[in-house]
Amino acid sequence: MSKATNEELREIYNDIPEFYDRANALISFFQDIKWRAELIAIVKEYCPKPRRILDVASGKGELSYVISKLIKADIVMLDYAENMLKASMVNGDKVLGSFYNLPFRDGAFDVVVSSFALHAADNIEQVVKEMVRVSRKVVGVIAMGKSDNLLLRNYVAFYLRFIQPYLAALVGAKPRDYKYIYYIYRKIPTNSQLKTILKKHMNLKIFKVKALGSVYIFVGLKEGNE
Repeated sequence: MSKATNEELREIYNDIPEFYDRANALISFFQDIKWRAELIAIVKEYCPKPRRILDVASGKGELSYVISKLIKADIVMLDYAENMLKASMVNGDKVLGSFYNLPFRDGAFDVVVSSFALHAADNIEQVVKEMVRVSRKVVGVIAMGKSDNLLLRNYVAFYLRFIQPYLAALVGAKPRDYKYIYYIYRKIPTNSQLKTILKKHMNLKIFKVKALGSVYIFVGLKEGNE
């Protein structure tokens, strides 16, 4: 399965805006950009020339930024926070809305993607259903996961609760703003439980885990697309 090439990654890193979220980069040991690029490279295998892409819960557009470097397509960013959309690092259409009720018709986008947001949903299955509904072909996500291995789960929980917030502080972020991630981690399903949910709503093609199972990448096709 493809990854972004070294040349593509070099262009992404060279052009990163100054206000790119350094805290998230540091917390992930500077792997977040590579993981986003890997997600988009996989998406391209299943939809080589998408015309319209929706970035769900886009934030400031970290994933949209990577997409803009790897794919020529119209990108729509949707987020619940107006200040995030206003601070976007990417030009394009911006829509204020909730990922529980995406304000688009069925099949409005060739590709629907999201990065580091799905885990925040109280009802992950509802968000997945909505992403599949507005996609014509491909859905791709990278987000925080939870290993099925109890030892690994406890290790990651300790890291998120006691180490991650203070790593963020090294780049000027407020530790208390990152402590909530630990509480999200506690309530999310395990990776195997999530896969069961995904298979109910799409033809799941790829499910990869990273960082001791604490991050997953999945790509699926809307039923009827092969």
